[in-house]
Amino acid sequence: MTKYDVIVIGAGNGGLAAAALACLKGYKTLLFEKHNLPGGSASSFRRGRFEFEPSCHEIAEVGSPERPGPTRQLFKDLGSDANFVYEDSLYRVICTDPKEPFDVKFPAGLENLYDKIEEISPGSRQSVVHFFEYQKKAMDMAEKLNNKQINLKDLPEIMNMLRFVSRPADKIMTMFGIPKKVQHMLSAYWTYVGEPTSTLNAFMLAMMDYVYADHGAGLPSMFSHELSLSFDKTIRENGGQIFYNSPVRKILVKKRKAYGVIANGQKYYADYIICNAFPNDVFGRMISKREVPLIEVKRANSRELALSFVNVYLGLNKSPQELGVSDYTTFLLQKADSTAQYKDCFGLGGKGWVIVNNLNVAIPDCSPEGTSHMSLTCAVYGDAWSKVEPKDYKKTKLKIAEEMIEYYQKATGIIIRPYIEEIEVATPVTFSRYLGTPNGTPYGYQTRDWDGIFLRTMNLLKERTIKNFRFCGAHTENSLGYNQTYKSGKIAVEELEKKRK
Repeated sequence: MTKYDVIVIGAGNGGLAAAALACLKGYKTLLFEKHNLPGGSASSFRRGRFEFEPSCHEIAEVGSPERPGPTRQLFKDLGSDANFVYEDSLYRVICTDPKEPFDVKFPAGLENLYDKIEEISPGSRQSVVHFFEYQKKAMDMAEKLNNKQINLKDLPEIMNMLRFVSRPADKIMTMFGIPKKVQHMLSAYWTYVGEPTSTLNAFMLAMMDYVYADHGAGLPSMFSHELSLSFDKTIRENGGQIFYNSPVRKILVKKRKAYGVIANGQKYYADYIICNAFPNDVFGRMISKREVPLIEVKRANSRELALSFVNVYLGLNKSPQELGVSDYTTFLLQKADSTAQYKDCFGLGGKGWVIVNNLNVAIPDCSPEGTSHMSLTCAVYGDAWSKVEPKDYKKTKLKIAEEMIEYYQKATGIIIRPYIEEIEVATPVTFSRYLGTPNGTPYGYQTRDWDGIFLRTMNLLKERTIKNFRFCGAHTENSLGYNQTYKSGKIAVEELEKKRK
C-alpha cells in the first residue's frame, strides 16, 4: 500500500498552489486532475493562428519588478518562475446610461488617480483620499488580526475596520462625501466580484480599488497557462506526482476523518486531503452520505452560487493601432448604478455590463504581427442557460455575441466586426462542462454581506467538520480572484503544518 502525506484533488489554481508548496515543504504529495492539462480556467486554447486567454483579465497586487507586490512574492514562495507583465493603467469606463453618461480613463498610481478624480469632479479629491487612507488602515489591521499581532491599543482601528467590513460600499462612500457619479466610476471592479455595491461590503470594493491603484495590474506574459505549467514544473522537480485524466470518484472518510481517495479504480491513502473541487459536488457525490455532516448540507444549500459568464473571444486581422484601440481594459456599463447593472444580468447575458480586454495593448506579441486578440465578457446569474433547447444553443450564443460586439462598437466608435478572423463563444454551459461546477460558475459562492471573506474567516473552525480535510479555491474563505485562489492553496498547506507541530 502506497501512502502519501498529502493528496490534492483538482489542479485548479488553489490545488496547484497547494501541491507545489507541499512538495517544497518536503511532503510526499500526489495531485489528481480530471483533465489532461493543469489550471482549469487558467489555461489557453487555439483557434486558427490565434492563441486565446480564456479567463485571466488581470491579477491584483503583482506590482512591478522594481516595486513588487504581495502576489509577486506569493508566486516566488510557491516556486513559480512565471514572468509577469506590468500594466500601469487601471481601466477605461464608459457608461451609456442616458441619465448619467460618462467616459473616463483612470491611471494607476494613487496620486495619479486622485488627480484624475479632481479633474473629473472638482472638490472630490480629498474625499477619495480619506476613503483610501481609511481602507489602508483597515487592510493593515486585517493583516495584524490574521497574524494574531493585535493588542488593546488597536481597538479603535479594529472598530474602524469592522465598519468597512459590515456596511455596504455605496453607504460608506456616501459617508465619506464621495459624489454619486464618482462612486459609479470607482465601482467598476464590482464586476470582478459579482456583488453590487449595495450589498458588497466596503472593504472588498475599496481593497480592489486600492491595490490596483497602488500596484497596477499584472499579467502572465504567455497567458495564464504559463502560470499553471510553472506549478506543474515545481511539483515534479520537488518529488511530487501528478495524475492527469484521473478524476477522483470518492473521498474516503471514516468517523468524520478523511484518509484517502478512490481514483483510476484504486485506493490511494494520505494523512491529509486538500480539495479544489466544488463543495456541492464533494458533499453530494464524493463522500459517503452517512459521513457528510448535516451542517455542510445546510451551509451549501444556504449559500447562493456565484455568477457565470458569456465570453466572446475574437481574433482580429488588424493591430490595435490600426483599429484605434489604446486601452487594455474597458468597462461598458448600460446603467450607471451597479445594482441596476446586477439586476439586468439575470438573463442569457450581454445586458448588464461588458468587460473588453485587448491583450496586445499589454503584451504586443501575444498574437501574430498585424493582428490582435480581443475578449468581451458579460455576467450571467442563475440557470437561465438550462432553459435553452440544444437545437437553439449555437444560434442563441452567436446572437448574444453579436449584441456584445455591436454594443462595443457603438459605445467606443471603434469598428471591429469586418476584421474578425476567428471567433469563439463560451457560455455557462461551456464552463459547466469544462470546470464541472454548478451553473458553470468559476467563482464559488456569492460574497454576500452575511457571507463575505471576514465572516467566513471568523467561522473557519466551524467549517472544519471533517478531520484532515481542507478545501482550497474560489469557494473558500478567501473568495475569488487569481491571487486569492493561489493564496487559498498556500493557506491549506500552512494549516497542515500547524497540525503537525
